[in-house]
Amino acid sequence: MQTAKKIVIIGGGIGGAATALALYHAGFDVSVYERTPELREVGAGVALWANATHVLKSLGVLQDILSVSQQITRYQFNSQSGKELMSLPVDHFEVPAICIHRADLHAILWRNLPRSRFVFGQTFERFEQVGNKVRIHFASGLIVESDALIGADGLNSRVRSQLLGDGKPIYRGFTAWRGLTDYIPSAHRHDFIREFLGYGKGFGFVTIGKKRMYWYAAAKASEGQPDAAIERKKELQLMFQDWCQPIPELIAATDEANILRNDLYDRVPTQPWSQQNITLLGDAAHPTLPTLGQGACMAVEDAIAVTKCLLASDTKAAFEQYESQRFARTKMIVEESLQAAKLGQWENPAAVALREIFMKLLPTAVLKKKVNALQAYRV
Repeated sequence: MQTAKKIVIIGGGIGGAATALALYHAGFDVSVYERTPELREVGAGVALWANATHVLKSLGVLQDILSVSQQITRYQFNSQSGKELMSLPVDHFEVPAICIHRADLHAILWRNLPRSRFVFGQTFERFEQVGNKVRIHFASGLIVESDALIGADGLNSRVRSQLLGDGKPIYRGFTAWRGLTDYIPSAHRHDFIREFLGYGKGFGFVTIGKKRMYWYAAAKASEGQPDAAIERKKELQLMFQDWCQPIPELIAATDEANILRNDLYDRVPTQPWSQQNITLLGDAAHPTLPTLGQGACMAVEDAIAVTKCLLASDTKAAFEQYESQRFARTKMIVEESLQAAKLGQWENPAAVALREIFMKLLPTAVLKKKVNALQAYRV
């Protein structure tokens, strides 16, 4: 097979947009097909650690991102009462770690591509491989032919469903809430992420630029459990009423409309996720829990990795090489994210006390090694 020239990406989220930008810079004829009718992104904050900001710098967008985000120097873990358990420096790399609103990140990625590269209002339906080409069918009746197809369509990827047929992702027993408010407590260190671990529950918060605070909470719950009849905000206020400040203050200062809720899923890492001239990327390939904050970062890493492989080899070989390069790292992150989530599910008081002792006594050298394994990585 010849080197891919025309490449179609399904999904215009962080991974799809970053991949389109990398491929466009590399000279490929790339198009992104997005089911929403316009460029928009709901959601709240996202962490981009040094392994991701390094890629974004190479794509020429880091300075724009820094202008609307918050640089982070430290990740602090605390008990439910506010006692510090662990504090990890994250500012010793050649590029900064940052937190940003998802919509701001998307806007920067999108505006660095010609508008003509995005096709909106098109829902992917199926593909067929015809010789060295892939024919892509959309629900509208549109049919597009390309040299390669990249499925970047998220956790419930329809491209993955046809390509692998491996069923639904796995619910891991946690549901999460994400909130956005312009209330920033006066004592808050803007360059810190602060996370609090309780009994089967957790809460964290960080500033994300433009004088906004992003907070997130998680708790054990059955899959698909509906909101309480008292509404989402009041339910959270009751759940965290006895936690240390500013947690109750942040919930109280957040409008109901700015609180999102999602059950948390991942998949057991498996290969393959490519087939001839079709591959997967980001959450479509290796969905992970948010406990290490690496979901978006892995998608950004994928973007540059798949582009480099396509520049070096024909399509089939490139996708095989991309998958081979990415599997061990993404597997490690998915598995460690799951282990961290399981620690957060502990409810027994003795187990929680043991967790706190362990976190306080963990040697600095061990912590730094773990941080470096995630953030010093370069594609």
